[in-house]
Amino acid sequence: MYSVALTDKQTLELQERKYPQITSDEILLKVHAIGVCGSDLRVYQHGDARVDFPRVIGHEIAGEVVDLGSNISRFQTGDRVTLGAHIPCGECVFCQKNEGHQCVEGKSMGYHVDGGFAEYVVLPKKFVENGSIQKIADTTSYELASLSEPFSCVLSGLYEVDVKPGENVVVYGAGAIGCMYIAALKKMGAAKVIAVQRSAPRRQKALENGADIVIDPNSADTAREIIEATQGLGTDTVIVTAPSTEVQKEALEVVKKTGKVLFFAGIKNVTEVPINTNHFIYKQLKVVGTHGAPRHLHIEAVKWIDEGLLDFSSFITHTFPLNETANAFETAESKEGLKCVVKPSE
Repeated sequence: MYSVALTDKQTLELQERKYPQITSDEILLKVHAIGVCGSDLRVYQHGDARVDFPRVIGHEIAGEVVDLGSNISRFQTGDRVTLGAHIPCGECVFCQKNEGHQCVEGKSMGYHVDGGFAEYVVLPKKFVENGSIQKIADTTSYELASLSEPFSCVLSGLYEVDVKPGENVVVYGAGAIGCMYIAALKKMGAAKVIAVQRSAPRRQKALENGADIVIDPNSADTAREIIEATQGLGTDTVIVTAPSTEVQKEALEVVKKTGKVLFFAGIKNVTEVPINTNHFIYKQLKVVGTHGAPRHLHIEAVKWIDEGLLDFSSFITHTFPLNETANAFETAESKEGLKCVVKPSE
């Protein structure tokens, strides 16, 4: 079989490997679609303490069960499935609370074991037992199904800030995740969604996905425009999908009293960031962060996709065969489109 391995920072190599063999507790999946995630780009650019080279990365996986161990009864060959990212241990305090995405071991597909930029991927025992493997509708394409993992993370953020119908919301960043937030917010009844995005093509994508106002921070006073658009009060909720400390600070300025702020994007180079904590106190804010998603929200994400509750096809702007995975990474890094999906089976 063929796979694309990360052999060093910024080095992807198409490799021919032996056809995988599985144990009695594992599943072999033929990968039909694998999305390029922002975290894949960070691992590609900077490496990661959890990733040993060579490693097949990638966790936004959808495919077909082609072989399974004798101890597995929940699935059968031919099942069309999509995966969550986390490999919960099943035993720690978080796993016992159905919060496997916060498992103390912190293991994930494409980090500690090989992921989806390959023709086939082996799902290890712990993932089969405790991870999220969800069957998809016959009418759902594998490409759309590969969005289930990132969209489950979007749902996790929305539940944390408990957005209500009629709220005004600002979304910083209009990449794939930002546009998913925008579309979901409008579906859930947000009154006004304001998108902030530097890239002109992505500002257009924000409009296409339902943003009511789009602000270019290159040429506008973002904070002033947000305050003016919300009758001087500030916005009910701010969602930050852009990895920027300056944006994180601005979010606290533009949210109204008793409002909510969600920090979704991590910062590439972690530094001490001066934050005016008086905003927390005197504006009585709820400020939260989210990482990953629990299994029940992955199940819900699959339901949204299967039932077509959003136009999920609008988020996928580029597809590539496996031997053009490097091009997929370059395109994703260039911010030319939204979601890049590799199709290893073609």
